[in-house]
Amino acid sequence: MKRCLIIGGGFAGLSSAVFLAEKGFQITLLEASPKLGGRAYALYEPKYDDYFDNGQHILMGCYKTTLELLNKINALSDFNFPEILKVNFVDSNGRIFQLKTVPSIYPINLILGFFGYRAISRRARLNIIKLLIKNFFTRLDSLENYTVEEWLRVNKQSNESIKNFWEIIAIATLNTKINKASAHIFVNAIKKMFNSGHKSYLLIIPHYDLNNFYVNKAKEFIEKFGGKILTSQKVVKLVAEGNKIIKVITNNTVFNEYDYIISCIPEYSLRKIKIENSYYKDFSFIPEFKYSPILNVHLWLKENPFNERFYGLLDSSIHWLFNHGKHISLTTSAAEELIKQSDKEILSLFYSNLERYFPIFKSEFVIDYKIIKEKRATFIPDKDFVKQRKEIFSPFENLFLAGDWTNTELPSTIESAVFSAYKIAKEIINTSKL
Repeated sequence: MKRCLIIGGGFAGLSSAVFLAEKGFQITLLEASPKLGGRAYALYEPKYDDYFDNGQHILMGCYKTTLELLNKINALSDFNFPEILKVNFVDSNGRIFQLKTVPSIYPINLILGFFGYRAISRRARLNIIKLLIKNFFTRLDSLENYTVEEWLRVNKQSNESIKNFWEIIAIATLNTKINKASAHIFVNAIKKMFNSGHKSYLLIIPHYDLNNFYVNKAKEFIEKFGGKILTSQKVVKLVAEGNKIIKVITNNTVFNEYDYIISCIPEYSLRKIKIENSYYKDFSFIPEFKYSPILNVHLWLKENPFNERFYGLLDSSIHWLFNHGKHISLTTSAAEELIKQSDKEILSLFYSNLERYFPIFKSEFVIDYKIIKEKRATFIPDKDFVKQRKEIFSPFENLFLAGDWTNTELPSTIESAVFSAYKIAKEIINTSKL
């Protein structure tokens, strides 16, 4: 039985372990913190007997590898699979504009859905539809020198359509302002969302928190196949012999019995690990990426006036509102400015926005709150990143690199992390057969 040591217990690490454990590999997974989940984790609020995620994580129908993973660990029943796309966007006057598809033949249903999105003019809607059709034939390598904003301008998208559609999609997908983000990565994501069939654009929201919908079930699956998961094991050093890693040293243990190693930690964590007996003294040869924050505000309410599961807010400091019953979650992506503000300033701004956009809401409804600032939530997928990503490599034949930051051609999403794990697992399986 081949043995695999996996470093990191986030989506990439747990996915690698699931894919390989199922194929008969003996798995040992090391996680530096006392808990699993990586940057996608859940917290518990005992006062209200309520779990809440550090930030809302939504899947899409185009997340093929993630859905395959969830099916393996018997977690698909924890999700709501809608038949149509339906998103309620709200403006500062409290008006609701629906982006909604109809039960019809793809892509006619999608075209009709966009045509009915009345937050923008008829001409702007037609131009959006034309660009989505054009994307069927767009070559990604032709976009490497464009930002998202430049790409939209070249394709004659108006200020109105950028503000009330494209910018919303881009910032939610890339967690980066459109004047920085790479058109190459964005258009690839758009192709997968809107140009890949009638279910690819559907939004899939879990019924439960991250711990209950994926962390616990992945752990159970791995352990069912004899895998070991060890927390509070921070890798500090690797020892090389020739072109192989022969020892993995953590803060309290030495591991040397394995055939393969997969590093599934972010590049900034990987760069801190020392390498002994090698030309490479550390992982400083891995490109150093820039990161963008996400701000999440969780409000517990004595009275919840919201009926829909989620809302998008147009031209607001709050990008999305998610309704969890006992509490609501407010999300702002690319939150560089907000992240610097105090809790008091953030709450004041968000209460003001909520009362303006939703006349049914009053700040007096709030009985408690949690503010979570993820300062390095995702990498910034700018034009430099697209080029740097292609240069990522492992200098050791038994060490593989996985994670959303590796060369998946996707933005920093759950699907990117899981897809990277799937690719590496497949490579290891094929290598083990030689």
